Amino acid sequence: MSAATNDLDDLLAPELIPNPYAVYDRWRADDPVYWNAHLDAWLVLGHDDVHQALGDHGLISSDRTVAFTSHLSEPEKEHFSLWIEMRKRMLLYNDPPRHTMLRRPVHKGMTVRLANAMRPKIEQITGELIDGFAERGEFDGIADFGSRIPVIVNSELIGIPAEDRDRVKNWTSDFISAINAGGANIASSALERGQTAVAGMREYFPRLAERKRSEPAEDLLSALVAQRAEGSEALSEDDDLVATCIVLLFAGLETALNLIGNGLLALLQNPQQLELLRGDPSLLPGAVEEILRYDGPLHLVGRRATRDFTLRGKDIAKDDKVLLMLGAANRDGAAFPDPHRLDITRPARQHVAFGYGVHYCPGAELSRIIGETAFGTVLRRLPDLALADGPLSWQPNLSFRGLTTLPLRFTPVPRERS
Repeated sequence: MSAATNDLDDLLAPELIPNPYAVYDRWRADDPVYWNAHLDAWLVLGHDDVHQALGDHGLISSDRTVAFTSHLSEPEKEHFSLWIEMRKRMLLYNDPPRHTMLRRPVHKGMTVRLANAMRPKIEQITGELIDGFAERGEFDGIADFGSRIPVIVNSELIGIPAEDRDRVKNWTSDFISAINAGGANIASSALERGQTAVAGMREYFPRLAERKRSEPAEDLLSALVAQRAEGSEALSEDDDLVATCIVLLFAGLETALNLIGNGLLALLQNPQQLELLRGDPSLLPGAVEEILRYDGPLHLVGRRATRDFTLRGKDIAKDDKVLLMLGAANRDGAAFPDPHRLDITRPARQHVAFGYGVHYCPGAELSRIIGETAFGTVLRRLPDLALADGPLSWQPNLSFRGLTTLPLRFTPVPRERS
């Protein structure tokens, strides 16, 4: 293990959060497998190494709950036992064969057909949100737009009634506040909120599932309940069903929200690319892929070494924490020429923004559709959209990269809907 320390090891330092890419470049150039003393973890920064590690769960495991909770005392582990147990059940934190068992019903329910069937609804939601501020001439790209689209879309997808959306969103936000790769740096108050959120969802989703059993609909929870009735081993316990719903919520919400916010900012800060996209909407799918590469919504995933091994000359010990730096990998010049330039015509499909291998994001296609629809509708409806005066603020989270405020302005336009 390297003894190197660095005053930039704290990636949540306020001066680093807006743009960590220069630090990633420095580390990758000097030490592509970098020991970060602040995070007590190895950081893997090169694209090829990250890509390979994502596909090798035999060497680098997703089962890392023990490492995540190692800083907690025994009384604290007992106190947060509900949170810890629910986390252990999530497909994100399991390897095959259990991961395969948990993912199968999700994959079966969340089909590309279902994602594409949501497109008209996403277009409707996006248009209605713009109508809500069209005559104001200003809005916050996060609070008024980016954060609201995935809440509605994911609620519709899963089958959460409209009257429950805010409650479930608050639970999800509190859960996310306790998801942070630097486990030892999580405040106990965040874990308290996470534990309370889990308790609420543990009571809510089994009741909702029972309603879906008697009144099925065209939604994902109804599909999961139907598979459960058919004897799916993965969903035989209520807590596995709850854990699956939590994963779908926080992964879907954060991915889409951060894609929208980061993408709007990237386009507005690169006016030539913005105008190119305005002039040719057929570039939207490629633009979404490039935004995912350029400033993706998920910047790292945590893993645990299953045995001693050596990578790039560094001796990694069994049970060491290993952080696969997706954001750094997507800005690796060895994989992407001129990596810090936004180029919406770039063939960027080899990015790792959605991961790779067995843990590839099951909601990737839906997130792409949300991104295409959000960007396309905004550019059509608000032709002179620009950054407004006011600070940009970023969420202090190592794993999820996204804005909390994005002030925007435009010339007021008429509403399209009555």
